[in-house]
Amino acid sequence: MAKSRPSHALGFFIALAFNRCAKTCRIDLPYRACQPVVPTMPTLQKLVLIFCLSIAANVWSGGSAEDIQNLRALLQPIGSLSARFEQRIVDADGFELQSSTGVFQVSQPNRLRWQIESPMPQQIVADGITLWVYDPDLEQVIIQPFNQDIAATPAILFSGDLEQLDRAYFIRQLSENSFELQPEQGGSLFNRMTITFNGSAPSSLTLIDNLEQTTTIGFSQLELNPVLADGQFVFEIPDGVDVINNGN
Repeated sequence: MAKSRPSHALGFFIALAFNRCAKTCRIDLPYRACQPVVPTMPTLQKLVLIFCLSIAANVWSGGSAEDIQNLRALLQPIGSLSARFEQRIVDADGFELQSSTGVFQVSQPNRLRWQIESPMPQQIVADGITLWVYDPDLEQVIIQPFNQDIAATPAILFSGDLEQLDRAYFIRQLSENSFELQPEQGGSLFNRMTITFNGSAPSSLTLIDNLEQTTTIGFSQLELNPVLADGQFVFEIPDGVDVINNGN
């Protein structure tokens, strides 16, 4: 059986590690459980509704055209990113649940390394196909197929799929360098997210989840479009650790 930490321990990219409806391994998260969708309308009515919604989406979905384009202009040039991060999670009353520091690296498509250095080392590594979660303190590695449905997570900002970003979120520009994203549909892991830029570089992310917990992540020593070797996104399993393989 997989050992586990408190649900907030991995913070920002925990949603990439575990599909909330996975059958083989699950970390309990304080989010709404997946529910089956039960068809309630005849096919013809569904088609009519989809047609009407598609017309409305051209006008309303995603936010104003200017706000969307301004965010696109900042995200489009980012093919890879490397930075140090400082993350702080507080509950609805302002009580600090966790703080951590480490290194964040991402390279399109869907490759990432989220490495917590302090206070307790942990790693999430993904090459776009396989995802590894390594906890040295528990002496455990969990291997999971990479969850391609990243629209419900903040990782969509750096995935390169800006079309999906437009469809999934209502985008509102708060200031010259700050944008708020709100999910268009249910199932997201957060109610709203704010990304702030310093010039052309992301400087911070703030996420508020369904329990009104706030995660704030500040970036420093940030490099845009560094050359990152493929090997940085493949995890080498240390000798002597427990391996929980949830691969197909």
